[in-house]
Amino acid sequence: MLKTLLAAVCVAAISTVSAQAGVSVRIGGAGSDDSPDTKAMQVFKEKIEADLGSDVSIELFPGSHLGTVDEMVEQVKGGVLECMYESVGDLGSFHPAANAEGVAYLYRDEDDFFRIWRGPIGQEIIESIAKDAGFRVIGPAFHGFRQFLVTKPADSLDDLQGRKIRAPGIPAYIESIRALGANPATVPFEEVYTAIQQGVVDGVEQPLVAIKDKRFYEVAKHLVMTNHMAETMGFMCNEDWYQKQDERVRAAFQKAAESSADWYRDYTDKSQADVLASLVAEGVIVHKPDLAPFIAKAATANYDPALQPIIAKIRASQ
Repeated sequence: MLKTLLAAVCVAAISTVSAQAGVSVRIGGAGSDDSPDTKAMQVFKEKIEADLGSDVSIELFPGSHLGTVDEMVEQVKGGVLECMYESVGDLGSFHPAANAEGVAYLYRDEDDFFRIWRGPIGQEIIESIAKDAGFRVIGPAFHGFRQFLVTKPADSLDDLQGRKIRAPGIPAYIESIRALGANPATVPFEEVYTAIQQGVVDGVEQPLVAIKDKRFYEVAKHLVMTNHMAETMGFMCNEDWYQKQDERVRAAFQKAAESSADWYRDYTDKSQADVLASLVAEGVIVHKPDLAPFIAKAATANYDPALQPIIAKIRASQ
């Protein structure tokens, strides 16, 4: 609680509102200053400022400068921080629909991901989160499929059984990892590196770009290519604050956020091979197991009943 209060004070203290700007927006994030997450935030800033000019002032605070991910979520919820750019799954404890991100093998491929999130099903999810939880998700973006990075070799599903794997404190993620036979351990994202280094956990599951950005490869050398989940990044804003903006501002937000998502998709598509090659150059050993047993085992997951209709709707649309 004290950390959250201090983080909130920090937000207020470092915020400077431009006198000529009609809308002042602070956006927090956890990515490092040179990460693709932060670049996506910068693309958004450039696009919306080009559109609205002096009618808007955007301040970016990457690198968890405003607190941990959980603390920033609480700040947005409380209206202390306007927006943050992070994984939509971080809203899973506030609304079951946000847990769709943590469902294993939900999307066939990247095209399917965007078809869902930019279509009526995605809009339904976004509106339900806004109405019931008070968060407006803008510009859902593809962060890449998630892979396992572990400290010991793993060439099959059997090899991962019982491994203690860091999981976000999000119900669907925890259940997916449990269903795959691993032992989920909820460690704050900012503490994962040390947790692996000290043997608190046996590994982590993240997209390749995050594995590289957070340098997890320095403490775990075995990359298991499972493509088990597709992480959904997005701008997540306080809904009450968002609805107080006029229609022109909201339209500019949507347009800039979609441009940011398009940039991230292009970056992810072009960079995956390079990121993988760079990890191998750092001594990472790549394992490519048969995914059929993973998909079959994931089907045994017992997700929140409130999430099941959304899962069914997504799969029925395929």
